[in-house]
Amino acid sequence: MTDMIRVGNVEIVAVLDMVPPPRDPTVFITDQPREAWAPYEDEVLENGLLQLYYGSFFVRSGGQTILVDTGMGPGPHAHLENRTGNLLGALSDAGAAAEEIDIVIHTHLHPDHVGWNVDSSGDAARPYFPNARYLGPRKDWEHFMQPEVLPTAGHITQNVIPLDELGLIKFIDDGHNVTDEITTLETPGHTPGHQVILISSNGERAAIIGDLIHNPVQIYEPDWCAFVDTNPDDTRRSRKAFMDRAEQEDMVVAAGHFHPDRHIGRFVRLEGKRYWRGI
Repeated sequence: MTDMIRVGNVEIVAVLDMVPPPRDPTVFITDQPREAWAPYEDEVLENGLLQLYYGSFFVRSGGQTILVDTGMGPGPHAHLENRTGNLLGALSDAGAAAEEIDIVIHTHLHPDHVGWNVDSSGDAARPYFPNARYLGPRKDWEHFMQPEVLPTAGHITQNVIPLDELGLIKFIDDGHNVTDEITTLETPGHTPGHQVILISSNGERAAIIGDLIHNPVQIYEPDWCAFVDTNPDDTRRSRKAFMDRAEQEDMVVAAGHFHPDRHIGRFVRLEGKRYWRGI
């Protein structure tokens, strides 16, 4: 399977920040009993456990290098068995130095998507991507900045507010044009402002989907929602509408939480049922 694909004139490259500990699938999707996973177990679980991956993608479009999401961060992360992130190393291995990133765009503002925004190890906070301008969904920013929410959102205090104070981040709305080939599509539910990154170039299309789908089981069971979804009903609507559109438009889809062997693929139909086919 591929870590890089071209869509028209656009290059999409996958980079892995870290692999968190696996978990019982019923801990992540809490409203489904363990036996409900049985028909999909061989495909979507690893040794009977749900294994997510914290992956990002960088895109080259119109002479610019754009990083989509910044992973969990350097760590060590106590709640993840003290595991550490490797996004900067993965970018370097893939041929993109931190200094080369022109734009960082977030699908949403959860901890595992903003972790490498800000280096707070010194006397003053500084961005890990010193030449980049940052983009994030306005509705997420407004949500997390509410007085009753912010005290429980340490990742915003550490990795988003410093960028705002430095004037380095812009909060955007649905349909924002990142480049002539890249736009945003609001897909609320997982967070209020969750957005998919749409790519269109030379008649070909792709999407980087953030947390719209965490695991391929949600392709087969689109009503299954993770405990971290802010509004499950909105998540279901967004997921179903996007999958229909992606299938109709034959989009290449990049899913950062999927296994690296199949995190870039397409939705396909076999005997009337939708499947995931890694590229």
